[in-house]
Order: sequence, then C-alpha cells, then structure tokens
Amino acid sequence: MEYKNEKTANRRRYKSRYHSPHNYKTKRSKSENRAAILVGIATFIVLTSLVLVFTFGDNIFKFLDDTFHPSTISDAKADAQGSTLGVVAETATEQSGSSKGFIPSITVPSEGASTPQTAQSADFERLLKASGLNAAKITSQQLIFVESSGTNATVYTFEKDSSGKWNQVLDPISGFTGEGGVKATTAPGDNVTPKGNFAVEYAMGTNEDPGTMLEYREIYEGMRWITDPASINYNRLLDDDAATEDYETYQDLTEYTVSYPYCLILNYNRDPVDPAKGCAKFLHISAAPTPRGGVGISESDLYNILLWLNPSKKPYVCIF
Repeated sequence: MEYKNEKTANRRRYKSRYHSPHNYKTKRSKSENRAAILVGIATFIVLTSLVLVFTFGDNIFKFLDDTFHPSTISDAKADAQGSTLGVVAETATEQSGSSKGFIPSITVPSEGASTPQTAQSADFERLLKASGLNAAKITSQQLIFVESSGTNATVYTFEKDSSGKWNQVLDPISGFTGEGGVKATTAPGDNVTPKGNFAVEYAMGTNEDPGTMLEYREIYEGMRWITDPASINYNRLLDDDAATEDYETYQDLTEYTVSYPYCLILNYNRDPVDPAKGCAKFLHISAAPTPRGGVGISESDLYNILLWLNPSKKPYVCIF
C-alpha cells in the first residue's frame, strides 16, 4: 500500500499493529490468566492457614496470649505453688489409701467392692448407732435390740431381707434388765446386765421344744448352771454325767420354772470364760427387774422370738 509520506505510513503501521482485533484478544487472555493465578494463590493461602490453625492452634493461641497478656506470677512463685499442690496431692493420696493418685470428684469402686448401703428406717439407724455396731461389718441377718432406761427395757426385733433392708419383725416388746441396770462389765454374783453385742448360742427351757430352729435343750433333773468362779466349769451347763464337781454354787435349773420355761443363752463371758466377770446372763422370762442380770420379757413374747430365730442367719442380741 502506498502512503502520501513516510509519517503517514508509520502512523498506519502503528495502528495496524496495536489496534487490530487479534491484538485486543491477546491482551484479554493475559488478563484472565493473571486473575486465575491470583485466585489460586489466595486459595492456597487460606487452606494453608486453616491447616496451621487446626494443627498448631493451641500453641498459637498460647503464644498470642502470653505475648499480649503476660503472666504476673514469677517463675519462682509458680514453682513454689506447684510444689505446694504436689504436697496436697500426695497427702490426699495417702489419706485415700490409693497409690494411683487422688481424684476428688470421681469415685471408682474397686473390683468386688460392696454395693452402696440400702436406706434404713430411722428407728433402725438410731438403734444401730446406740448399739455401736458397724453396719458395713454386720454378718448377721437377725438382730434383737435391748434398749434400756434404768431397769426398764424395750426389745426390738429386726431381720435383713435380700435387698439389704432391715425390717422390724415383731412389735416393740416391753421388758426389764437386771436390778443393777446395764453396765459395760459385770462381776460374779451381781445383778447387772452386760452392755454389748452377743451372739445367740442356743435355747433351753423347762417346757418342751416350741418348734424353734435353734438348738434346744429341754431342762431335766440334774441339769445345773455353775456360778462358782473358782470352778473350771464356771458359767457352764452341766448335768449328772459331769466328769468333775469342783463347784460350791450353782443354779439347779429344774427349780427355775418361772424364769426358764424358755430362755436364750447369750455368748457373754463364755469363750473364754473370765472368772472376774458375771455369769448366767440370759434372755428369759420375767415381769420385774431380774436379780441375776438377765433380760426379762413375757413368756408369749419369748415364745414368738424362739419361733422366729434361725441359726443360719446368725442372730445377735444387742444390749445398751
């Protein structure tokens, strides 16, 4: 193509080179490529930040917190506090009896541990406390409580069911203690009722066996209870076949038709026998304070108790 002059020719060539449709398209493609690269970089930065936060977030937050909110406690003081806490933890561990550390808010029962105690009636809890028994250590399933007031007494009967609940069996029974009241220890020949918890050994009486599940010894001629503290048979039941008769005082049981139609032998001063302590402390029949320190109730009440007691349930009499 011919132009008027060289200047016009140069201007035409410039427009043709930079303003052609082909060159506009090339410029737009480069711009789009640049935008895609920027989006990719931004996406990479965001994803990388999220990974760092999730991986090292705690350390980052701690660094920032320490930087902008520095602790006011010196290292020495912090060490001192740590030492104090260590002593407290060790002390708590010793008190808990565990070598695995002290966990104040969690109680983990050991293997074979007993289940929580069943809630009991207020009457039973009161009597249990007064008797000095430890509920966790009771192996008996039948308890007779004798609550004294001077020479008067109230007798309660309780039996433990399969759920661990102690239920009252008979209505409270009015009775009497010895003429000397209830004391922790007794002496030979006194009229004091011993305080404490005593297993039931067996039953005996001048009447026939009422049908009790306990061992029952019907009293017959020649049976006697030795009350001589100098005898090797002190506080023992003997009969005519006794090998030795080294005693001067005794109870001829056949004569006690009023007191011993039925009676329960309590394990007081029985094994071993202490000659400095009293003897013949029975649960028997009486309508007044007893002269030898037994616990007295009516014949009908004792009869019902004999029918109820079961030696397999390890009955105990608790006197206080």
